[in-house]
Amino acid sequence: MYKYLNAFFRSKFFDILPKFVSRKFFKIFKIFFVETDNNSLPNNNHPGNLDFELQTNILQRFSVKSYKPFSTCSNLLEIIHQQSKDEKEIKFYDYGANNIDNYLYLNLKLKKLKYFYYDKSNFNEIISDIVRKNNLTNIFVDQNFKLDKSELDFVFFGSSLQYLNNYKDTLRYFIKNRAKCFIFSLTPFYDSESKSKDVIIKQINLHPIINYAFLINYKNFIDFMRLNNYKLANKNKNNLIKFLNFENFNKSYKFVDVLDLVFIKN
Repeated sequence: MYKYLNAFFRSKFFDILPKFVSRKFFKIFKIFFVETDNNSLPNNNHPGNLDFELQTNILQRFSVKSYKPFSTCSNLLEIIHQQSKDEKEIKFYDYGANNIDNYLYLNLKLKKLKYFYYDKSNFNEIISDIVRKNNLTNIFVDQNFKLDKSELDFVFFGSSLQYLNNYKDTLRYFIKNRAKCFIFSLTPFYDSESKSKDVIIKQINLHPIINYAFLINYKNFIDFMRLNNYKLANKNKNNLIKFLNFENFNKSYKFVDVLDLVFIKN
């Protein structure tokens, strides 16, 4: 059955279905991703917009100290405390940061924070505007990916690494600048005896928005980080997304799942 369903979900015909029809398919089959034969991610992958008013509302809600933002990494604060010394300034780079709430939350919980925000250029412009109009301190929007990134304490990829065509080049840039700790959350990995390359998968659960992502070979990724002098300090399955599964995938996979990984410099 999955063979035919996967072929249907891969098709352009599925992409143009009315939303109410695609929702019915999802409710019945609970399929989130399908494998593709693509060799690279498409241009303008993972489109999105950031709303200025929403960011303003987030700022207002943070007047309530008990407020905790949505995060793809539920124990992010605990990881930071484990891997840092409270008395020193923490330099935190948020790659694919999206909303401003992560900055607000960390700034509230950490004594000394230097927070770097980076996302799509239109996102960066809106956050820059929010920072200026609200006189926010210790947040730096890396508009063109040109800010000084030397000696970062943490580089956080909150479900963003898999959407980067040249993700290893991006990682090498941070590695060259001696980042101390990498945190990856809600990132899909696999293990297989018959495959070794990363696989491009089509994300269909957000139809009519269609995204493509890398399903990353776990062993190769661990080796890549190890060869660059980073060791795996923590590994957890991410259970954020309800019903998320890969049951429609080829049985040649020994393991497919979304993980949270933490690497520290040797």
